Amino acid sequence: MFGKAICLGTLLLGVSCGVSARVDDGVNLLAGDWSHVDGARMTAQGLMVTGLGRGIVPPADDPDAPVMANPPINLRGPVLKVSGDFALTARLKRPLGARLTFYGTLPYNQDEWRQEGQAVTLKVNKRKLILELQDGIDDPKRRAFVIDRQKLRRKGDIELTLARIGRRLTVTVDGQTVINVADPGLFDSGEIRIGVDAPVGRKFFLAALTARALNEDSRLEKVDSSIPRFSPPPDSLRRLAERRYPHLKIGTAVAAIPLLSDSDYARVLGEQFNMVTPENVMKFQFIHPQPDRYAFADADAIVDFAELNHMAVHGHTLAWKEALPRWVTEGNHDDDELEHILAEHIATVVGRYKGRIASWDVINEPFEPFGSELRTGSPWYQAMGEDYIAFALREAHRADPDAKLYINDYALEHRGPKSDAMYELAKSLLEDGVPLHGIGFQMHEDMTDDYQPIGVDAFRENVQRFIDLGLEVRISEMDVNLQEDDSRKRLKQQAKYYRDIFELAKEKRAFTAFSIWGFTDRYSSLQDWWNEEGFGNGLIFDTQKKPKPAYHSLKSSLEE
Repeated sequence: MFGKAICLGTLLLGVSCGVSARVDDGVNLLAGDWSHVDGARMTAQGLMVTGLGRGIVPPADDPDAPVMANPPINLRGPVLKVSGDFALTARLKRPLGARLTFYGTLPYNQDEWRQEGQAVTLKVNKRKLILELQDGIDDPKRRAFVIDRQKLRRKGDIELTLARIGRRLTVTVDGQTVINVADPGLFDSGEIRIGVDAPVGRKFFLAALTARALNEDSRLEKVDSSIPRFSPPPDSLRRLAERRYPHLKIGTAVAAIPLLSDSDYARVLGEQFNMVTPENVMKFQFIHPQPDRYAFADADAIVDFAELNHMAVHGHTLAWKEALPRWVTEGNHDDDELEHILAEHIATVVGRYKGRIASWDVINEPFEPFGSELRTGSPWYQAMGEDYIAFALREAHRADPDAKLYINDYALEHRGPKSDAMYELAKSLLEDGVPLHGIGFQMHEDMTDDYQPIGVDAFRENVQRFIDLGLEVRISEMDVNLQEDDSRKRLKQQAKYYRDIFELAKEKRAFTAFSIWGFTDRYSSLQDWWNEEGFGNGLIFDTQKKPKPAYHSLKSSLEE
């Protein structure tokens, strides 16, 4: 009965039913879908894994901090449903540098941090097998076993088995138990997903990967993931807007990991929104980790989900000072090389999604945080000066002439030096015939006793001058951070502010989107990376994906 119960439950997550394993039965995990794993390709020798070195760079104010590894995860491949004791066995060819990770709970990524989940990683490193136990945000616990390197060279392959037996984890090498440690409950979620990686410049072959239950009380089943499709109810935000305000997309930023692993997240997204912005996975460091290598799998998943659910996609972002891999920022490139890097990047990324992504943030945050000066620290500015802006817009237009192209920035809401500078920049670009179609107003707002966000009348007066230039405008990244006070009174104030800004966007047809920077406080850029429970409170659904007053205020505005 375990297999049937799991099979029925997985249909809600968008996965197809698999087969259950009993004692001594093996489930072939390589028989699942591995075509959506960056750096991996199925060959006659097995799954060939090549190191991409994908990582998350530290914030600009902490340049000496190491890059945080962000290895690929097979989010669209086999998912193991487990109960009781089980074993996972991998046969590796040319194994030096091989890394296998078995995730009980997945990490969560932002552009400057990665909040780890729960996982077991096996690494073959020089002469050692290293076991890493990752239990949340703390540093992983490590155990090591010395492997006879001559044996590896002679044999050319190695068999590793990770087993959970009771509350212990054991690792065997070619049938010999070499590590036995306490299990802190890393697989208590009942699900296992798989990641594969190698150091940059190395590759190995995963010749076999199997899973089996170890006793009669244990159960194990492999299910195959798929992109889910939903039927939005007629009173959803997207359906109300489509009927009454067709000029205005109801959008949100989207993260790939929860989209493909959290059924409630995917359901709310598909039912309530008709535009998605990839939150991080199209930023340079995620999608272009090495000079000659791209990592499209996570971005592809978001675009595939959007198409299946009849949603528009707004690409984010092509030219930005931040989220750049160190091969760009520390590569000793001359000006011509940097210009070529940016042109090739734009042509490749925009070209891949030509006809599938309707609009792009080509330029992101070109100005200093609260000033009128352009940021000069980016490699693009240093190579081309202010001309990099027109250059990037023209290259994006060349790659997809039908896409709408935007400049996106924050602290533009009110008249002042920064918004004046953006206005003059946009006006100058249009006069020079540069393909610029719109401006994104991020609207990251705070609401505290000491600070209230910009009033809607002041925003209306400021945004009108951009509209008068013939530009589209969009609310691109809205959130309303309540900081430490999310009392009922403050939640009502938050709801009213969301509604006020939304009604301005309804009123003016030049607004093409009202887009929130995420929709649930469970997955939000306002989270604390150092605190697993440090959730934000600035979005319209709570941490349980339940509607907050802000959601109801938007819905009531649409119903009127």
